[in-house]
Amino acid sequence: MPKPAIILDEKATENGMAVMLADLLTQNMEQNPEKANQFRRLSCVLAITAKDAEVKLTMFFNHGSCMVYDGIVGNPDLSIIADSEVILSLSTVPLRGGLPDPFDKDGRAMIKQILSGQLKIRGMLYHPINLIRVTKVFSVN
Repeated sequence: MPKPAIILDEKATENGMAVMLADLLTQNMEQNPEKANQFRRLSCVLAITAKDAEVKLTMFFNHGSCMVYDGIVGNPDLSIIADSEVILSLSTVPLRGGLPDPFDKDGRAMIKQILSGQLKIRGMLYHPINLIRVTKVFSVN
């Protein structure tokens, strides 16, 4: 099976969050073969906006490869909008079935952020399977 590929567009190499998330994905897949399997099944466009840092990026997942761009490119299937601290905390929230675990205090806190609007995830009702796969590949748990 080919090794998962994560490629940063030239402009994305100057986007600290894009570089950090690409590194996180790479490390997660190297350490856990199940995450690499989920990555190979993932086909969607994910946009991430860190409001406080005024940073935006787009990730094009295509069955084992991911191209990362600076800014919002195209028409994303999923969009995550929050402060940078909340975005980075998504990787450490305990999951149950690929979603925040409501039986864990950190999982409940993440659910509260979604309900309060601190964390917005557009497209989650239309692309729930892709959302679950994205959360699984980004999670360090």
